[in-house]
Amino acid sequence: MMNAIPHLTGGFRKMQAVDARRNLRQSQEARARFWHATIVSSFFIAVVGASLFLGAVMVIGTIRGNNSELTADGRTARVARTLRDGKLCHYIVFDNKTALTVEDRIGRCNEDKPKPKQERPSTFSWGGR
Repeated sequence: MMNAIPHLTGGFRKMQAVDARRNLRQSQEARARFWHATIVSSFFIAVVGASLFLGAVMVIGTIRGNNSELTADGRTARVARTLRDGKLCHYIVFDNKTALTVEDRIGRCNEDKPKPKQERPSTFSWGGR
């Protein structure tokens, strides 16, 4: 009977050691999951924050922009009106957003028309050339 007691206490110590190792491993896994979640969350917070910041900068830039910036990105309209002689035209370029005149000039009416291509006489060829 005396031999059984030391055997039981040794088994109890082994169980405590196994429990301690298991608790240590669980705490390390919990710590690793915490840091993993922290890093991933930080990445998404940085991406969303940068997007919001850039969006705000773009909106403020559009609101505070001056007329030269508005016309630079193609928000203009052009009106060409022939004068009485038929050779000269009155060209007016204005900003579509603010309706301010950007350019007002008189020029030849045919200056902006595309030049016709010189056509070659069509010839037949077997090779499609």
